[in-house]
Amino acid sequence: MLAHDRLIQIEEKFGKELKSIFPLDLDGEALRLILFFRDGTNLRVTEQWDGGILGRYSYYWLTSANELKMGWDNAPHHTSLKTFPHHKHIKEKENLQPSSETYLEEVMAFIEKTRNR
Repeated sequence: MLAHDRLIQIEEKFGKELKSIFPLDLDGEALRLILFFRDGTNLRVTEQWDGGILGRYSYYWLTSANELKMGWDNAPHHTSLKTFPHHKHIKEKENLQPSSETYLEEVMAFIEKTRNR
């Protein structure tokens, strides 16, 4: 998927829930964005696509002071987790957990559910 097409898809799916979207880098099938939520938190998005397949990703949800709330990625360095390479960091990089959220859409659903508690 081309980065520009993915950006449009993200804007269409989530634009109403966000304060703003800030593109950092759109290069071929790679993109880096910051999604700003109305509550002051933000989500740092990095995706690398290969055609229609998401290869690498990282989604880091930060507080308004840019402190880690939760981060999801598939960097292949935590082989002991049952969802390897998919994992999440909770409040600290060192606090690793298995992750079933592997796409932005799943991460956004998790964030929305968590914010509405």
